[in-house]
Amino acid sequence: MELKTFYAAGISHFSYMIQAGGKAVVIDPQRDIEEYINTAQEWQVPISHILVTHTHADFAGGQIRLSNMTSAPILMGHKANVSFPFEAVKDGDTVEIGGVELQVMETPGHTPEHISFLLTDRDASNVPLAVFTGDSLFSGDVGRPDLFGPEQQQTLTQQLFETMAKYRAMPDGTLVYPAHGAGSLCGKKVGQRNPSSIGFEKQANQMLRLEQFVDFKTELQSAMPTPPAYYFSTAKKNASGEGLDLPFLPPAPLSPARLANWKGTLLDLRDQAGFAASHIPGSINTVTDEHFSLLIGFAIDPQSEIALVGSPASVYSAAKTLYRMGYDSVSGYLAGEIDGWRKEARPTDSFDYLTPIQANQLIQNGEAIIVDIRTESEQAGERVAGTLSMPLATMKQRLDELPRNKQIIFQCGHGCRGSLAASMLKNEGYDNVANLAGGLLAWKAAGLPTQLANTDQVEEAA
Repeated sequence: MELKTFYAAGISHFSYMIQAGGKAVVIDPQRDIEEYINTAQEWQVPISHILVTHTHADFAGGQIRLSNMTSAPILMGHKANVSFPFEAVKDGDTVEIGGVELQVMETPGHTPEHISFLLTDRDASNVPLAVFTGDSLFSGDVGRPDLFGPEQQQTLTQQLFETMAKYRAMPDGTLVYPAHGAGSLCGKKVGQRNPSSIGFEKQANQMLRLEQFVDFKTELQSAMPTPPAYYFSTAKKNASGEGLDLPFLPPAPLSPARLANWKGTLLDLRDQAGFAASHIPGSINTVTDEHFSLLIGFAIDPQSEIALVGSPASVYSAAKTLYRMGYDSVSGYLAGEIDGWRKEARPTDSFDYLTPIQANQLIQNGEAIIVDIRTESEQAGERVAGTLSMPLATMKQRLDELPRNKQIIFQCGHGCRGSLAASMLKNEGYDNVANLAGGLLAWKAAGLPTQLANTDQVEEAA
């Protein structure tokens, strides 16, 4: 048996490929399937099955493209509500390739149809080796049950609690292979450990330890981050299959003149300092890190026509991640990067990029406020005292809470989200905005005080 893990950083997504007995299976494939095809060719085996744990919301699946190219059937839980052909499986069904058995476990809670796959390598042992948990169990967390609205949330919460009991009953040595790592909002505080193990999660994952439903429900539903808006359009795409067969096409160069009157979204991928100093008016900013999909999912409508600004590497990376997210309207990128724009003497805009010491002085003088745009779960821990809490997902709906007579300084964890929020607010007509360089991390490093949430206790940074 051989197992290979694939990681798509921009969407914090893990997918897997297993080969044994002259066949291979793929679990939860991403939309660009070429890596799986290439791996199958390297292994010199055909792909016999495509296993999908559930209808994902945060990325467009590759199951239809992969099935079309390989003729391998798509296997999903029998409760899956999708419009494309698939083989329905239920609890206890098995997929066998050589001596490897993948047994279906119904693990609802994140979605009603969610399944997991328990792997046993019969050539080595009859004891299960690993479980592919999809979005039910993560490193340090569990899947969120609220994506189907409040009416189904209670039922899914109960089902997720029962699913955790199934995992607790497994041997401690069972390896855990989830569908997502840190940076995903399919849970509240997803970790990056891959693989983990049932034994480790019993010790480190609070949600797996809670054996009373009332405690599980209370902890699960507290400080749940607002989901990115694109989740719902991508989930619909994954259910209908519409557009999932489209291949990835690298973006084309666009002249400065073409972007001068751009009606869609201008997404600048440069670092925060460079963007703050000089950027195309009306553009928004984020970098292509593991949080990319979350930031874009809050800021850009999936139907918006998008043009990119940045280096060739960042443009390609962003375009690929947008494709994986289900954004199919990337029109191209600025030829010559930002220097090409400046060489034609075209207008630029800017805003302040403040150090913690500068920001603190403005606040003490009554000239500015800090707005904390981290998620609800992040803000449930440590924060800058006196900040206005406004998670990025809620900002557009709460603009009337932001003053126009003071500078608005956006603070996140490291500075990336602050740059996006400042650029978004600029586009809403607020001129006096700023990004806190380095976010909360830099604030603490500067020795400035922080506060524990829901208390009056103020701590001096170490």
